[in-house]
Amino acid sequence: MITGKIKKIGSGFALLASLVCLQAVALETQLIDESSSSESQQNKVPVFGQALFQGGFKDQPFSGFNPDYRITIGDQINLQLWGAYSFSASLAVDPQGNIFIPEVGPVHVAGVKNGELNAFVLRHVKRVFKNNVQAYANLEASQPVKVFVTGYVTSPGLYNGFSSDSILYYLDSAGGIDAKSGSFVDIKVLRQGEPIESINLYKFLVEGTMPALQLRNGDVVVVGARRGIVTVEGAVQRAAQMEFIGPYTQLGEMLLISKPDPQANFARITQAIDGLQQANYLPLEEALTQRLYPGAEVELVRDNDVKSISIRVSGELNGPATYVLPYGAKLEELLEQLSFRNNADRKSIQLYRKSVADRQRVALDRSLDALQMEVLTRQPNTDLEKAAQKDNALMIQNFIEQARKAEPKGQVVIANNPNAAQMLMEDGDELVIPLKSSTVSIVGEVIFPTSLVYNKKRTLEDYIELAGGFANNANQQELVILHLDGTINRIDDRDFDNRLGDRLRPGDEIMVMPKIQSSELQVTKDITEILYRIAVGTAAVLSF
Repeated sequence: MITGKIKKIGSGFALLASLVCLQAVALETQLIDESSSSESQQNKVPVFGQALFQGGFKDQPFSGFNPDYRITIGDQINLQLWGAYSFSASLAVDPQGNIFIPEVGPVHVAGVKNGELNAFVLRHVKRVFKNNVQAYANLEASQPVKVFVTGYVTSPGLYNGFSSDSILYYLDSAGGIDAKSGSFVDIKVLRQGEPIESINLYKFLVEGTMPALQLRNGDVVVVGARRGIVTVEGAVQRAAQMEFIGPYTQLGEMLLISKPDPQANFARITQAIDGLQQANYLPLEEALTQRLYPGAEVELVRDNDVKSISIRVSGELNGPATYVLPYGAKLEELLEQLSFRNNADRKSIQLYRKSVADRQRVALDRSLDALQMEVLTRQPNTDLEKAAQKDNALMIQNFIEQARKAEPKGQVVIANNPNAAQMLMEDGDELVIPLKSSTVSIVGEVIFPTSLVYNKKRTLEDYIELAGGFANNANQQELVILHLDGTINRIDDRDFDNRLGDRLRPGDEIMVMPKIQSSELQVTKDITEILYRIAVGTAAVLSF
């Protein structure tokens, strides 16, 4: 009897245990399904940059016919001499950086720009053959090199190419960056174990800029692990998972990439902070400066409660200074209501937007924070370096203090855009119709900043001379021309004594930037980037 009862009790416990196990398995399965569903939802949002290596970079090697490419050891130079003396051959640049020309001798061509090679060789030939001998030299092929590609790429290995090929060629040869684990913002190039360049592919994807770097045999391209990721979707032009460097970022910086829909006016932010899941629903203007931590998910929302928007107008116009338009109105609807004066410059209409100014402010502050961190964390090796670094750091801190006072205007460039009339307006936009101008202003590092009457026969050098010439601290290698419509041209010193045609127009500002005095290459790059950002964003040149 007792044995029977024990068996029944034991059987009951076994049944209860089985039920508990089944419930636990069911609960675990539910949690896994929910987690998988969340992960699947996130995977639907593409990683920004993952389509970059579908462009066939590896199928289009660049053999070196770039005018800015600098001749290096191992390049092949095609040389022809004719006239009183004839010679034709393909010459290799030897380990000393020379090519040997019969009757002329060795000519050191290493470091010469490809676009200047012919003139450079001809000058050396003319030193021996004063008359009746002509020369033609061109780069036949750049030096073949082998480059290691490693880190978080699909197929790490050693890849063949040319010294003139870009980093994108070698990354594509390695199968591209692993979208799930590789970084698009932390790529380093090592030479003999030492870093020579840091590359952020977001700058190429957004701005089209890529460091000019010539690779050598044995160089190593290292793709770092993926950094923090923020997902932005909803009312944006490009939903994406975006990477950032540092412990946090800000929504304004992410929207420089994703570009919000003009009708978006609220942001729903979900993220874990100190282990606690938080959700906020904020006006977009307020959300721009919100800190976003790794894993944050942002959805931009169009709040349909907004019925109308207010636009300010000024300049060469007759009529009211403020227009109230229906929510979702386009630029063309505003332009149709404006009464322009006879001297209005309709080709240079200026549009200023607060949300754009806020994003410019965020980007500028991030650049200044990075520069400040670079200066504060640098470790000197000797007492002499310590003293020099102290003076340099003080100068840079003063620069940072000035730069933080710069107020971006938030200009939206609408010139030369056939779709500009279809652009949606935002509440608080400001439209300025400038007066047709007949002057050109010269600002920045010149002796006497001034405005002069435009004369199409004058060269850029003429305008600089009329402003008293360059100041001691001027960067004489490149100038910035800021047009009334917000577009810019960067002119290098080769064009200073040439007429610029349409690149210089009445109403333009010629901006002479300061020369950067720093022994640190990275600091020089950072300050230069900040100076140009301030110049374009505020239409002012900041001294350094």
